[in-house]
Amino acid sequence: MPVPAELALKIIQFTDPYCTWCWGSEPIMRHIEVAYGSQVAFDFIMGGLVEDVAAFHDPLNKIGGPEMARQVAEHWREASARHGRPVDADVWLDMKDEFKSTWPANIAVKAAQFQDEKLAAKFLRRLREAAAAERRLIHRTTDVQAGLAEKTGLDREQFMAALASGAAEQAFLDDLEECRRRHVTGFPSFLISNNAGDELMFFGYQPYQRFVELFGRLASRLAEKSLVPGEEAIFDFVRRFGKVAPREVAEVFSLPDGEAADWLGRLENGGLVKKQKVGNGWFCLA
Repeated sequence: MPVPAELALKIIQFTDPYCTWCWGSEPIMRHIEVAYGSQVAFDFIMGGLVEDVAAFHDPLNKIGGPEMARQVAEHWREASARHGRPVDADVWLDMKDEFKSTWPANIAVKAAQFQDEKLAAKFLRRLREAAAAERRLIHRTTDVQAGLAEKTGLDREQFMAALASGAAEQAFLDDLEECRRRHVTGFPSFLISNNAGDELMFFGYQPYQRFVELFGRLASRLAEKSLVPGEEAIFDFVRRFGKVAPREVAEVFSLPDGEAADWLGRLENGGLVKKQKVGNGWFCLA
């Protein structure tokens, strides 16, 4: 997958909207986006974490069998305590009798990509927010996926047509083949490449400094922007993305979580942002 000449690097994330450690990686991705700007491009390949919940078994995390919904909910809570992202794990109890697979949400992202790559990336983020923190059932097509797609700026009819025609499903199956070719079996996984064709592949949740280290191997002249915390800078960050969690501010501005929350509290007291309580945490909205 060649990198355009005007870019230094491209990051492809192998992912699934339901993956809690992909959700945990969002602050790192935003840190890279803000610190490196147009030098780095992002793309994603959908990995289909669970094809059939009845057959799924994850011995490492003790997930599988008739108690899967409760087990995944507990896994999300444990992961949240580590990656610091808001979750409402009770969504798994809400949908335990109807949820069959993560594949429909993956296919929905492919349907969005047929319209616009940038909007598809926003839609993927919106699916993550909805599933992880807002207790939304994103496996439902017409009453959840289509509504989120429309609010992201996608055309609802085109979105539904891509699903109905089977084109989105085929695109997803192509992504699965790429996962197999790259030996990706867990999420997130990352492929970083430069415009000379050099690549580095690595697996699992990674801190920001790990990316910086790998960037240095592939693009020695990459310029990293220094991000200094302050009311204006943090407000500009919230306004840029529209909805952020405190952990994202902490990550991007290299702050302790409590200090990041304090900065956002000042913005809220000044009437510049609003808080949205979700699950075990909150979002800040510009």
